Amino acid sequence: MIAAAGVLDAIAAAEERLRLAALAGDVAALDALLADDMVFVDMSGRILDKQADLDLHRSGTLRLHRVAFSDLRIRALDAQNVHTVLRADAEGVAGGVPFTMALRFSRVWRLTASGWRVAAIHSCAIA
Repeated sequence: MIAAAGVLDAIAAAEERLRLAALAGDVAALDALLADDMVFVDMSGRILDKQADLDLHRSGTLRLHRVAFSDLRIRALDAQNVHTVLRADAEGVAGGVPFTMALRFSRVWRLTASGWRVAAIHSCAIA
């Protein structure tokens, strides 16, 4: 399915809002961007729900110092669901341990009454 340019722009803007919210540890902004039933499979294979993901930021367990997105690919699955794949180069502290890593993220964005929200996330480390 080919997405309208407006949808592609909206999703690219939503990805940027997500990046900025994660970088700032802005739990309110993240809450607005994540669907209530979101499922996140992190790079270690753990399955997190929305509250567990928000708690990482709220508690300071995850603090990001730098996050750069690149190689963003966007494709519409249908009129209300969009799949994105991107590279994230990140630096920060997780569980008190500093890290620098490159990750690949795959996300499904769902159009809701309140706008585009992330319904599913999968991440893995890349070289």
